[in-house]
Amino acid sequence: MQPSYVHHVRQQVSVYGDTRSYTYLREAGRELAEEIVTYRELDRDARAIAAWLADRPESAEPVVLLYLDGMAFLRAFLGCLYAGVVAVPAPLPHDERSTQRVAGIIADSGSRLVLTTNDFQPMVAAATTATVAATDEDLGDPDAWRMPDIDTGTIAFLQYTSGSTGTPKGVVVTHGNLLHNEAAISAVGFDDKTTGVTWIPQFHDMGLIGSLLLTIYAGANLVFMSPTTFLKRPVRWLHAIDKYRATCTCAPNFAYELIAKRITDEQLADLDLSTLEIAMCGAEPVRERTITAVRERFASAGWRPTALLPAYGLAEVTLLATAGPVDAAPVITDHGPDRTLVGCGQAGRGLDVRIVDPHTEQQVPEDTVGEIWIRGDSVAAGYWNRPAETRQTFDAHLGDEGPFLRTGDLGLLRGGELFVTGRRKDLLIINARNIYPQDIEELVEDLHPALTTGVAVSVDAGGRERLILVQGVKTALLRGTTPAELTSTIKLAVARGFDVPAPNVVLVESRAVHRTTSGKVQRNSMRTAFLEHSIGAVLHEDLEPALSRTLTV
Repeated sequence: MQPSYVHHVRQQVSVYGDTRSYTYLREAGRELAEEIVTYRELDRDARAIAAWLADRPESAEPVVLLYLDGMAFLRAFLGCLYAGVVAVPAPLPHDERSTQRVAGIIADSGSRLVLTTNDFQPMVAAATTATVAATDEDLGDPDAWRMPDIDTGTIAFLQYTSGSTGTPKGVVVTHGNLLHNEAAISAVGFDDKTTGVTWIPQFHDMGLIGSLLLTIYAGANLVFMSPTTFLKRPVRWLHAIDKYRATCTCAPNFAYELIAKRITDEQLADLDLSTLEIAMCGAEPVRERTITAVRERFASAGWRPTALLPAYGLAEVTLLATAGPVDAAPVITDHGPDRTLVGCGQAGRGLDVRIVDPHTEQQVPEDTVGEIWIRGDSVAAGYWNRPAETRQTFDAHLGDEGPFLRTGDLGLLRGGELFVTGRRKDLLIINARNIYPQDIEELVEDLHPALTTGVAVSVDAGGRERLILVQGVKTALLRGTTPAELTSTIKLAVARGFDVPAPNVVLVESRAVHRTTSGKVQRNSMRTAFLEHSIGAVLHEDLEPALSRTLTV
């Protein structure tokens, strides 16, 4: 292992400098224009930014990066690492909620310097008291750069969690963590013959570590676009795989579900996806129906039956914790009479995964659900400036073994295969029964074409837990069904399907369901919005009297 990620990158530049590249696909009307940068050109730009940062007193503190353009972000991010500066990738704010989140990240990290581009400098400057600088111009002399005093213990960046279950926290990722996890990901099947395609945001760990940084680590080529470019026309993702003969890609489950539904027969007829060996699927529970839908929908385009590769990871373990083997079908198993689980593979290289009773903190037998604990050099150094939470989360022990990371996720091991069942904090206890919210959400989504993403939560009212479903609806697809009729269908299906009292239902426009930047639903945020009567775009609601009283207190 090299002394730091920067040392490794410099080695890769010397080997592949002019023969490997990043290709950014920028929207130009309805077409996509290429911006191609070789490793050597990227290295030069990173050295220039690093030389400039070395003279900035604000760079003694973490530096926040706010970019819409993925290539500009990559230059700035590597420039921070080249300077030994702690980088903080964050999403460019676009509304009040995202502005508040970014302001929180700037404050929590203690940043005094924010990097962006000229286009967004005025907007960003208006939202923070930190110094805001644009990096899309010549900043420093690349030849003046010198390797900083960094090693595996040096902090590389802060990866702020998505906030799906609470307040975002800055995960401290060292150069050693990054090198170890990139090696674990590479072992799945990424090397210097790989060409990747991605649209995952650069501030999300899957986009940053699993695509942008993995590429130069492995000596591969990468073609990437912005999430907006993909979401406007999902077929662009597949066109890029076809055009550039990509061998790997990655995305959350919802994206695979989206293309299975949205790609037309006419679009499908023009696609050749036969080069794709790995389509990694993570960031949220992987669904059997998604695997089946993608396999069947794209078989005629050459999609390999084994291409979709379920994986499990989280920011606190840098990124990847487990992944299935290449060229093997996903492992699917029944978990109880009404539930199917998709395996997320076995522990990555150098990682140790255990299942532990979160109450007794004792390891449980195989095939028993408990909290997922992980140890290994990929496990991050803790949370930025949160010593108590760091001890609670990163310093767990099984007797003399440890420290382990408490992930907060529930799962089971069977023959070394990890099956993730859900988040511990999200678990619903209704009539003394444990119910996973995603099971309810998946059942409801299939009841009518107008139903999109929903969130199942519980609220204590009238002396017992009440089940609430805040359900997104596309009104254009109601096709004569009234909101009241749709609500009745939902209540009956959930009561029968889970043997619980009929849920309380709030129908909202799809945009009103809170999601993280990676597409995960934010159940805790939606529960708070329900209690505070701040859910927007409500179409219809059917609530028990006990809940109506709770909301008016």
